Amino acid sequence: MHEKSDEPTTRVAYAVDADRIVHSGTFRELQYKTQVQSLIHAPPAATFRTRLNHVIEVAQLARRLARDVDANESLSEAIALGHDLGHPPFGHAGERALRAALAEHGSPDWNANVHSLAVVDEVECAFSGFRGLDLTWATREGIARHSTPFDEPVSFGEFADTPNGGIECQIVDAADVLAYLSHDLDDAIADAYISLDELRGISTLLAELLELAEREWDERGHAVWPADDQSLVVRKAVVARLIARSIRDLGNSTRERLEELGLETPEGVRNAAERCVVQSEPYESLTRSLLAALTDRYYRSSDVRESDAGAGQILRELFEALLAEPGRIPTRFKSDNLAVGTGTYVASLNDRTATALAEELGVAQPSPAV
Repeated sequence: MHEKSDEPTTRVAYAVDADRIVHSGTFRELQYKTQVQSLIHAPPAATFRTRLNHVIEVAQLARRLARDVDANESLSEAIALGHDLGHPPFGHAGERALRAALAEHGSPDWNANVHSLAVVDEVECAFSGFRGLDLTWATREGIARHSTPFDEPVSFGEFADTPNGGIECQIVDAADVLAYLSHDLDDAIADAYISLDELRGISTLLAELLELAEREWDERGHAVWPADDQSLVVRKAVVARLIARSIRDLGNSTRERLEELGLETPEGVRNAAERCVVQSEPYESLTRSLLAALTDRYYRSSDVRESDAGAGQILRELFEALLAEPGRIPTRFKSDNLAVGTGTYVASLNDRTATALAEELGVAQPSPAV
């Protein structure tokens, strides 16, 4: 399809996009790709999100926010489901390592969004008559222009003509940030990187949510659940309300921004100088504070840093080993540029298959099984 205009594209076409993404092999690989904590080095009893869990949560939040602002729910869901398809194994550490390797070999423009677009346009093998998934232009735009503090949008080619992406693209950006802040907070508390009491010092809004959850436990939770479950029930209540209130704030602030800027068409949103999917100032402040706390206590914890360092080394060595043995790369991943083809193949692997291949090629020591 690949239409640029939204006019001839129906909700059914966007639903087809979502279906094709969900049933793709690349989507299934996300279940064994790192979100924050390494699947390879984690203790057997650890419980935390994978990249697949994250994507599903983003899609759910994107649909909810699209409904709140009268945007296209099916398009928002399709973009959300596809927004992380290009992430290589080992999370952002793997992405940094692979990007550095490709830059050394003359391909400095690689990033996960560029590769996500390549996956849906060329890499995914599902149909006899064409390569990729043949997604609509608007879904491809949302994947290519995905932008968060951890994601760099494609800044060249067909998606660089306007200052911003469409409203559904911006909805997924916001849903992505909310999803990873909330579920990473949940995981960080569950695995003792941050305590519930420390939430009081991060943000007055989080302190309010914690006090409310604790009051509910005192009033009725203790009569329903064993005392051992108090921290779990309180944590879940805080995270659930954080999501609900943040979504409500995003919806209200976005409707106000659209009215303020007089934006009524998809092209108007794309050509506006400002983004239209925004938070209010108090919730922007909450986002900044929570991201800073998670970065300090979780993302840069010794556990995550050590696993990231090992993952980066494995990926770089695997890349170089495959460059030396290109016959190990399946033909459909190859291109005229050997380094690019190698990077495309490496990015298609998950944490476990990348580690196993590295061990097979003699460039990494066996890792404990999860």
